[in-house]
Amino acid sequence: MIRINLLPVRVSKKKEAGKQQLVLLAVVIVGGLVGNYLWAASRSADLAAREAQVKRTKADIAQLDRIIGEVKDIKEQQAQLREKLEVLDRLKAGRTGPVKMLDQLAQVTPKRLWLTKLEQKGDALAFTGTAASIDEVSEFMTALKGSPYFKDVELKKTSAKTDKAFRLVEFALSANVVYPGVPAVAAPTPGKK
Repeated sequence: MIRINLLPVRVSKKKEAGKQQLVLLAVVIVGGLVGNYLWAASRSADLAAREAQVKRTKADIAQLDRIIGEVKDIKEQQAQLREKLEVLDRLKAGRTGPVKMLDQLAQVTPKRLWLTKLEQKGDALAFTGTAASIDEVSEFMTALKGSPYFKDVELKKTSAKTDKAFRLVEFALSANVVYPGVPAVAAPTPGKK
């Protein structure tokens, strides 16, 4: 009988299978390393792109902030220019306004009424005077109320007085003066000079 020793074949098959497993393990490890490198590279590129986008956005925001600041400065300059133009308009109207107001006052004053004092503080006027009768004072007040130059006419006081056999009425009135065509003075804005 012939005997064949199969032991070396089995050993060689085992060696061959072990080599294949080692090669497969090496391929898997290399494949894993290459996969990890590619994944890390893509994440790094994505991060760099996002950081570049953030930088561009910050630069855009800074530029828009500068533009907004310039627009605010221009609006402030426009407001200051409007205020100056309003002051000029008031000054132009103020040259003729008081003259016209005094002319109107002369026209509406009754013949038997005498003004002894006329005082102006801002827009407020204070009249003191003497009249022949209370009817003259009433007529004067009515005429002032009908005038475009006076508003809020109010009688402050009246008193009877006898002067050398004449009976007179002393009075005090207050009113606000209005110059037609003159823009109203705006209240100053806080924080502005």
